[in-house]
Amino acid sequence: MTELKVLRPDAVLVAEKSTLVAAPRHELAGARLTIIDNGKPRARELLGGIAAQLVERYGLRSYTVFSKPSASKVITDDEAAAIAASCEVVLTGLGDCAGCSACSLQDALLMERTGRPATVVISEPFTGLIASFAGKLGATGYPVTVVPHPVSSRSEAELAGVAARVAERVAGQLSQLSPA
Repeated sequence: MTELKVLRPDAVLVAEKSTLVAAPRHELAGARLTIIDNGKPRARELLGGIAAQLVERYGLRSYTVFSKPSASKVITDDEAAAIAASCEVVLTGLGDCAGCSACSLQDALLMERTGRPATVVISEPFTGLIASFAGKLGATGYPVTVVPHPVSSRSEAELAGVAARVAERVAGQLSQLSPA
């Protein structure tokens, strides 16, 4: 008999023990940020809005965008090394489906392993999936920033509002601040 296993992206699963050693966190003032944009619709606008909030509120020096050729591709070790050489902190996303959420999480974990604090932005329905996947990757409890779903159909003004609401959480995940 064939067994069919159904995975629900909204399920909360028990994760394995964490083996990830997170990159050290420092102040954001003067830091350079790289956004790893996976090309999902409106991702660049949302992540750029968050970065602009970090510049304004926390003194982030600048930000640049690294564009992946596909949302379903994880950055390579060489790409991670090049990104790490050009910045102090990293923001990845947008995870608004199962595959792209998983790839964006892997991008963030690769950056942590290069010594660069990172966080990933995902939309609400995928929190359980990412919690489970993070555990399987040795990063149980890895903090993510959750935004309302869907992102692609939101107006510029709505995205700016979302960016403003989550900026403090992102700042806390990337620095010595306590995440909101």
